[in-house]
Amino acid sequence: MDLYENWNTADLPYWLSTPQQDFAALVAVILPHIEDLLARDGVFAPFGATVPLAPYIAKVNLLAPPARAASDVQLEQARAALGRVLAAQPQRAAAIVANCTVILPGRTDPSQAAIIMCAHRDGTAEHIVHPYTITNGSVTFGSAITTEGTRDIFPPIRLRPYIRESCPARPVGYRVGVFLMHGIDRATALCRFGQEDTGMAEDACPAPAAIASLPGGWTALWCNDEVQTRRFAAMSGPCSTDATIIASYIDEPGYYSAATGYHDGARIWDVSHTGQTGPHDLHTSGTPPVILDEVVAAMKMEEAQSGYSPGMIDFYFDIPVELVRALTGFRYCQQDYEHGPVIFNKIRNIASTA
Repeated sequence: MDLYENWNTADLPYWLSTPQQDFAALVAVILPHIEDLLARDGVFAPFGATVPLAPYIAKVNLLAPPARAASDVQLEQARAALGRVLAAQPQRAAAIVANCTVILPGRTDPSQAAIIMCAHRDGTAEHIVHPYTITNGSVTFGSAITTEGTRDIFPPIRLRPYIRESCPARPVGYRVGVFLMHGIDRATALCRFGQEDTGMAEDACPAPAAIASLPGGWTALWCNDEVQTRRFAAMSGPCSTDATIIASYIDEPGYYSAATGYHDGARIWDVSHTGQTGPHDLHTSGTPPVILDEVVAAMKMEEAQSGYSPGMIDFYFDIPVELVRALTGFRYCQQDYEHGPVIFNKIRNIASTA
């Protein structure tokens, strides 16, 4: 049973969206708005548009154009207004829209065009050019021309480059929980968390939760669903009786990462980073593993040798990530290992089959 099989599209996790899907949604809302403005005024001022982080189905918000000014000033004002929105709350896609005179490919005479400059949180950017003519108040759009855009709408992507290069495609960013268990076998881990294995490997349409067996006797429970993550987190203490559980929490859009260690029914340590507070934020409690000092030192050295300006890349985001890797051999954003790929099977609540 595919646990997303009977879901309405609106219920799908937002991170299954793609840049092309969101750019199409932006155009579908923006173009009719431009047509109305052109039919009424014959021109329009630059303005911005955003797609919030969630839900999966894009909800496009149009921003008001700036006050009257010279066209180049208006464009900068529109960019500044959009920048304030992006700084205030994470968005997954955005666009700046401008009315321009352009020379179309294969033409020598200038044409009027609406340019929709789209950008996505993952760094993808496209310029979608819609030439148009106005005859007796009626607007006719020509065929759209799409070119590569400039990545100047969103702030620089702050996660370390290897994350973007090695992760499976989740354009908006991971927001997951991973629970790694040692000292109990796979069947016992499932039983303690009230789950059962469907026997079906995860694919492009993942389940809310999945399980994998790792080398060294570790078992990993992976949660794509925030409600399930919170449920498993609350169960981790009791479930760690006669065992060790290392819980890892990842929120890439929020630049938040954390790891927590449980042993024999007790919570032993916590390590967390909140990048929104600052690129060097790090909190610890309890008695973290001694290897944490080595992980922190290695990350500081990598930052110093990276060539990036201090704070431009969120290196400390990876301190909990690399701590989990040092303890278990597993990194949430890594697919292939020396022993081969990790295969996750979809799991479901035992009660769901009743």
